Amino acid sequence: MNRLIRRIFNSLTFRTIAPIVAIALLAWIGLYVFVLRSVSRFVDDQIQGSFVELSHDIYTICDSEFKQLVNTGSLSQEEAVRIRKAVALGSIDDFMRQNNLKGSVVSQGKTLLMTENTTGAFMQSAEAAHSTTSFYSFTSGDRSYFAYHINFDPWAWNIIIVRDRAEYSAIVSKVRIAYGVTGAILTIATLLFIFTFRKNIREPLDELLTPVREGRRPDYRGITEFEYLSRNIRNAMDLHEKEALFLNNIYHISVVKRGEDFFDEVTMAIARLFDLNASISRLDPDGRTERIISLYLQGSIKKNFTIDLKGTPCEDIVTGKHIYVENTGIHNRFPHVRAFADTKAEAYIGMGIFNRKGEVIGIINAFGKEREFSDSDVKVLQTIGELVASEFERIDEEKEKEQMREQLFQAHKMEAIGTLAGGIAHDFNNMLQGILGHASLIKAQMPRGHELYDSVDTIEHIAERAAQLTKQLLGFARKGKYLNEPLAINEVVRNVLKIISKTFDRKIEIVTDLADDMLIIEGDRSQIEQVIMNLCLNARDAMPHGGKLVIRTHTGRNIPGDPTQTVAAGTTDTVVIEISDTGFGISDDVKDRIFEPFFTTKELGKGTGMGLAMVYGVVTNHHGTITVRSSAERGTAFIITLPAYAYGLPEDDDAAQPLLQGKGTILVVDDEEFIRGILKSILEKLGYNVILASNGREALDIYARQKDHIDLVILDLIMPVMNGREAYEQLVHMNRDIRIIIASGHMTAGQAAFIKDKTRHAFLQKPFKMHDIATNVKALLSV
Repeated sequence: MNRLIRRIFNSLTFRTIAPIVAIALLAWIGLYVFVLRSVSRFVDDQIQGSFVELSHDIYTICDSEFKQLVNTGSLSQEEAVRIRKAVALGSIDDFMRQNNLKGSVVSQGKTLLMTENTTGAFMQSAEAAHSTTSFYSFTSGDRSYFAYHINFDPWAWNIIIVRDRAEYSAIVSKVRIAYGVTGAILTIATLLFIFTFRKNIREPLDELLTPVREGRRPDYRGITEFEYLSRNIRNAMDLHEKEALFLNNIYHISVVKRGEDFFDEVTMAIARLFDLNASISRLDPDGRTERIISLYLQGSIKKNFTIDLKGTPCEDIVTGKHIYVENTGIHNRFPHVRAFADTKAEAYIGMGIFNRKGEVIGIINAFGKEREFSDSDVKVLQTIGELVASEFERIDEEKEKEQMREQLFQAHKMEAIGTLAGGIAHDFNNMLQGILGHASLIKAQMPRGHELYDSVDTIEHIAERAAQLTKQLLGFARKGKYLNEPLAINEVVRNVLKIISKTFDRKIEIVTDLADDMLIIEGDRSQIEQVIMNLCLNARDAMPHGGKLVIRTHTGRNIPGDPTQTVAAGTTDTVVIEISDTGFGISDDVKDRIFEPFFTTKELGKGTGMGLAMVYGVVTNHHGTITVRSSAERGTAFIITLPAYAYGLPEDDDAAQPLLQGKGTILVVDDEEFIRGILKSILEKLGYNVILASNGREALDIYARQKDHIDLVILDLIMPVMNGREAYEQLVHMNRDIRIIIASGHMTAGQAAFIKDKTRHAFLQKPFKMHDIATNVKALLSV
């Protein structure tokens, strides 16, 4: 039932006739509202106007008698007033009788006059129907009447005049006749339109649609427009059947085939459809060449070779992003295209394969003997192009997923290695603290001329070098957090040169031009070394057949208005590192993307796309800039500009500086017994009293009992029972003015941001020497 109703509603007859009927009804309504209602209102106005005239005449009668009294000065004479009122009532009675009116005159609730054939009950009905308007209608018995109220205020008379509605029947009949005639005209016009529509539109359409519904081709003869429509429907059905068979074949291929098999089957299907040769190609990243994925040429498949786009129809397709169609003479137009020349190709059709961003990523085409290409041919080829684009994207997504899986594996591996490195660095720093602490303690008590002084100094130096190694491990474990310190940039470059000079191919000439000045920056040594190393490795990869790698350092000054450029100026505003090569160079379209994460032009497995992104991140986080100068086949130069450090390198010879002595009681908290032991020895040597605790909980108990006698707390972070961070929070809560040194081998000052009071609280990186602890303790106790 619902289907039948829906079919009726969707039919052409219903959708055409229903609006016509609706329009006719709206016309009726409009006629009633705007025309016939206006006529009816005109009739009502005429009736009301007649009552107004009658009421005016009656009012004139009363007013005339009243003026007589005024003119004669008899208003105060009761007899004269009574006579004039009687005359007025008589005149009113005569007037109502002459005009076939009923009515009454009432004064202060007393009826003064009632016309003949008028009863009190009738007048009560008239009075009851009266509202706020003077003119109104009412019914009495089975008849309808019009009534009008007149007030004559000088004598306080209320006059009512009434006339039977039947008196106006003639004009009402005319209005009803107008209604009927108009309705008949509209009805006849609607029926004539429906008949004409059915004869000239509905029946021809049935002759067209009936065979179409049954799957047959229509063959209408008659009205010219419908004959044209019938012919086009037949042609469209033929074309649709052909396209459907072909597209079904293509979709079947897309379902059961993947990769090379898919492209081969599609090119053969195109060749069969157009009876031409066909090919599918993909643009290379440079945009100047195309790689043939599959070429069906004279009955055989060829693939995996590159063609230059210049001077071919494909060049116009890529640059113009449009379809290229030639019906004849294509081999004469492009005589140097070998495929056209070999096959003496006449006709050609080609179009771009687009990705989701609207970029041309490939080309699909067909060429061969002379023929005309229709709009249908173009649409079919566009559909095939969309399927090929989907397959390209599927292959790309598979490659991206594989790369992401590899990157995720590498990330997990690096995460695990970082965790391991952090743990090793922590334990190693604790052991180095014992070695460095004892060496410092011995060295502090030994004169320079002692026969063992050099041996102790060597032990201290070796321990410091081992500490540098743990700093690099910590830098790795920190996942990009930096340990900033003053660095001599030439020394950093020389450290990198020691590695690359032994590992790079001898065909690459390494040239250095390092400034004679002491170029100092503030930064993380391991990160800056990694930046220089990455740029050198990229230069090496750009020169597989040899070349020249040049590393220069010099001072610079920022050019006003262009912070990315510097000029040599003999100042120390900035430090400039230039790394250049004579390799392939970077094209302009790639240059803008080289610092993007995961962007690489290297083959799969030879680059992750993270090297230059890391370089950019490190340089930026060191408040520097990096720019590149390059062009294809002319080499590349990276220019790094870093802020110069104005204070110079710290003095290394602690032995030349006196140890700062002091007094007070210090609570040392560390879970390693030998660390507690060496700190106790060092601090007591410096003149302090020392209390030891092996974890945070024990430290809190001791401090709660002896906080009035404890001047400073040296606190390790990684401990059992209660770690140093929790102990620090509790100690600060117990005493806001407490002095604390956080001593840790597993974090940096940058990670110690939780320290609340930068004046009374400090951070000391393990391992530290005797001079370091002496200076920090003295500085805090002096606050």
